[in-house]
Amino acid sequence: MHDIVIFGCGGFGREILQIVQDQNAERQNWRLLGFLVTPGFNSPEVVHGLPVSSDVRYFGTPQTLSVAIGLGSPDARRSVVDVLKQSGVRSFPPIVHPRAWLGTNVAMADGVVICAGALLTTDIVLGEHCHINIGATIGHDTVLGSFSTVSPGAHLSGRVTLGEGAEIGTGACVNPGITIGSGAVIGAAAAVVRDIPDGCTAVGVPARVIKGPVGS
Repeated sequence: MHDIVIFGCGGFGREILQIVQDQNAERQNWRLLGFLVTPGFNSPEVVHGLPVSSDVRYFGTPQTLSVAIGLGSPDARRSVVDVLKQSGVRSFPPIVHPRAWLGTNVAMADGVVICAGALLTTDIVLGEHCHINIGATIGHDTVLGSFSTVSPGAHLSGRVTLGEGAEIGTGACVNPGITIGSGAVIGAAAAVVRDIPDGCTAVGVPARVIKGPVGS
């Protein structure tokens, strides 16, 4: 068994706890040590029977720990990963719910989280710390950039490309061959039928850009 700590004890952190518990119910892989939070964060001392601490060393030597990042924001995930690496953490294992369905040609980098009911077909590449939420589907030849998020019930057709830190809203649909730029945000239930540039926010059916990159 391997020691694991979950960063974040909010909603997504507790969903990762459930994924790990469900993995352990099938095969005992993880020894759950507790939740890690940002110093000064107002949190209870115990969540679901596990301790909460702002000091990674409370749980042991950082180099020996695995950490799963339970934060929804791509920017927050990126910042936390940087801080944890500086503290000595080296292991960010993929966390995949046993009732997600993955084809045999799905490549996952460190820190990927895939929730229950997600379906990924074939020849898919997932960058570091991607989050694929409940019931999302990912079609063939799709590439997700690091720290991107696919929200519950969103559907990416084949040959879709998400840039680093892109966010796909709940129930959104992305047509085949579409590229969504780094840092772009797609609103809930949007239908994306054309490429979306870096840093833009798009909503609606069909999706249209309502906000450009910061500073534009």
